[in-house]
Formats: sequence, structure tokens, C-alpha cells
Amino acid sequence: MKNIENIELYKLWAPDDTAWSAWAKPVLFASLPAQQKNSAAVAMVPRTVSFLPDARAMVIVDLPGPQGVEEALGFAVNGWRPVPLYNGVMGPGRMQVDVRPLAKALYFGADTLRGLALPPGAPPVFMLDSNRMQGARMPETFDNRWCVFPQDMPSARYIKDKGITKIVLRSGKTRPDTDLARILYDYQKAGLALQLLNENEAFPKALTVKKQSALDEWAYRLKVILKLKRNAAGGFGGAIPAPYEQSGAGTYYRMG
Repeated sequence: MKNIENIELYKLWAPDDTAWSAWAKPVLFASLPAQQKNSAAVAMVPRTVSFLPDARAMVIVDLPGPQGVEEALGFAVNGWRPVPLYNGVMGPGRMQVDVRPLAKALYFGADTLRGLALPPGAPPVFMLDSNRMQGARMPETFDNRWCVFPQDMPSARYIKDKGITKIVLRSGKTRPDTDLARILYDYQKAGLALQLLNENEAFPKALTVKKQSALDEWAYRLKVILKLKRNAAGGFGGAIPAPYEQSGAGTYYRMG
């Protein structure tokens, strides 16, 4: 697939006639540069999914970069609708989270998706990058780390209205990251069953998410405010200036 416009690519992943496209994030599609689209073609082979839940399950794939795209396409081959939630902007130069392989996977993975003709009512598989908060802030980089908020995913009521009774988290980790845990706790509280499917496991296991204390919630919100950089075009991403001077009062930065 060559020379497809960014909006066309986004519409392949978020068609107008599905129940879940309202949550698909356009940020990474909008910032996909021409050289990325014109790079050597990559065959995106959907992963063989080790376990398939029934159609009353909503799946969340939280895997690093292209692995999440391959896994989501594996579910798509079996009837699930992939919904990309990637909210980190592709920036110039060195990025905190290198999203170029992920963008390339979305671009060439659209060929597979286009050939599936998924029905509008297909259950969703939401796609997250487990590297989204990776690393510390580094000078002279483009900080595009991001997190997922409750409003980034459908409410428990909406999910239940669509006939879904459980949430299956496909992850390489033994427990969800803090941002995702906050969302899963709300689902759990609303009566949706939670399951965790780790790599190389034949079946998912029950997942229980503990409520965060008020102090932990405050600390997390402060961390997000101080660390992450909102982008004017939507999503997260901004340049970190180079330090130019250090003193007893701290480090000062060159702004441009």
C-alpha cells in the first residue's frame, strides 16, 4: 500500500460505521511523514492468538510498539475490531518513545485490516503501547510520552449496553500500569469481570484491581502534570530544551 493519504489510513482503522471508532486516536496518523509511508514495505503478519474469548469480551492489548499491532490484527482475523489508542505525537529527531516502528506497523497493517470486512457490531480490541511512559525526561529530545485517561475509553455503561460482560487484558506484564489500572478499577466496580492474559499462557486468569488511595491518586495526577507535555495538535509531545547553565539553584534551559 503506497501513497495513501493520512486521513484515508485513519479511516481504515476507524471507519464511520462501527460502535467503537469514536475512541480511536488520530494523533499518530496525522503526524505520519511521507518518508515513513514511502519506506520499504513490511509484511504485517497477524499473530496467532493463543486464546480467543467469546464475543461478549472487550480486549485491551497493551504490548510494546508493533507487537501490539500484530496482536490486534490477530484478534481482527478472528472477528474483533482493532481500535488504536496511541496518543504520542511523532516528533523530529530523537524521541523519548520511538513511535516510528509503530507508525509503520499501522500503515502496512491496514492492508490486512482492509481485507477483513469486519461487521459494524464486532467487539473491540483496544490498542495501547506498553512503552508509552518509558524513560525519564532527557534534554534535547522530543518528549512524546503519554498515558491513557478514563475518557479515552468507553464507559462501563456503554460497554454493557453493547452486550459485553468482561474485559480481557492482553499484556506482557503481571499487572496493569497505573493509568490503565484506574480505568480497569472503574470497570470492575461496575460489574464487568476482569481477566489477564499473559504471553505464553494458554488461558487468561482472573484479575482484581485495587482502588488507589487518595494520596496515590494525587501523586499520579501530579506526575502526569509535571512530566508529560501536551501538544497543540492533540495528544502528547514537545521538545525538551538543552540545559545551558547549572548553579546551586538548579539547572536552567535554553529555550530554542
